[in-house]
Amino acid sequence: MKKVILLSLLPLTTMATPIKGFFENYQDWDLVCDNLGTCRMAGYQEDEGFDNRVSLLFTRQAGEDAPINAELIFLDYDENDKPIKLDDKIQIILNGKSLGTIQNLKNSSSKLSAKQTTELLTALKDHADIQFISGQFKRYISDKGATAAMLKMDEFQQRLNTPSALVRQGQDKRAVLAPQAIPKIEAVKINNRKTVDLQRGEKNFDNVLTLLRQSNGTNENADNYCSALHQDEGWSGLITQYPLTKGKVLAETICIMAAYQHYNYYAVMDEKLSKVEQVLASQYNDVMYDDKKHILTVIGSFKSRGIGDCWHGKEAVWNGKIFIRTSEWTTGSCKGFTGGAWQLPIFVSEINVK
Repeated sequence: MKKVILLSLLPLTTMATPIKGFFENYQDWDLVCDNLGTCRMAGYQEDEGFDNRVSLLFTRQAGEDAPINAELIFLDYDENDKPIKLDDKIQIILNGKSLGTIQNLKNSSSKLSAKQTTELLTALKDHADIQFISGQFKRYISDKGATAAMLKMDEFQQRLNTPSALVRQGQDKRAVLAPQAIPKIEAVKINNRKTVDLQRGEKNFDNVLTLLRQSNGTNENADNYCSALHQDEGWSGLITQYPLTKGKVLAETICIMAAYQHYNYYAVMDEKLSKVEQVLASQYNDVMYDDKKHILTVIGSFKSRGIGDCWHGKEAVWNGKIFIRTSEWTTGSCKGFTGGAWQLPIFVSEINVK
């Protein structure tokens, strides 16, 4: 009975389920919220104005009194890749009215004032003709999808019908989503970084390959199915082993060969290579060893199309038992920015090395 009473008195925060980050697109606007409760909303030019690349980013943390910050980024050359001369200041025009200027910061984003941010958000709820002008330079931000993105942000941060909502404001005094504690991930030091390559024709190769194929399954329609792993022709025939701890190794081989990138197949195995204990399929394509911290991280960084204007990625670190996710991010929609306009976190954490 005492145990039941003690459990019932535990603070709700200790029993709450961690929130999940996400990425959603609403026409010309992206919304990315992370596991700490912070949301980032990015708007772009319409697709018809692909050569006039520009993006406006609004960022708001969780919490009732959390302010909203805005920043602008753009490409300062024309459709023929010729530089456009800009003044030191960029003027913001909203529905034909000047909102003043912001500093033109080359190779970096320009921050908007609190007043400019508020006026833009207010207009985006209805109709907003947004222009950024500097000398010969002129860019337009689309308002298509902005209201839906703001509404979703309010919903995620539990602001609907409260005074701090962006769209559906009300007088409800209930608590909104509070900033979440950053997850602390323990990573284990790996002092041995000598890799071993197992090649076709060598002893045990066929047995290990069979285990890897079995762990991947035979459903060709599955999300994590590795087509290259199951092919004998045209396959590299190489399995690289990275030493871990506690008698474990990480096996790496090819998963998918695409037109402009590749996916690797990673599996944690016992050091005798007799069984697969964890699979990381179709999510990563590289391994990084930190020479200072002596930790091993698997990294995934993938572009959504050949020109590389939209990316997503994640990382996972060895914690002594399994590889556990430490970060996940996206650059959002494919809007012409090489490498993406912004890197927008979906999952963040803090790594502690033991």
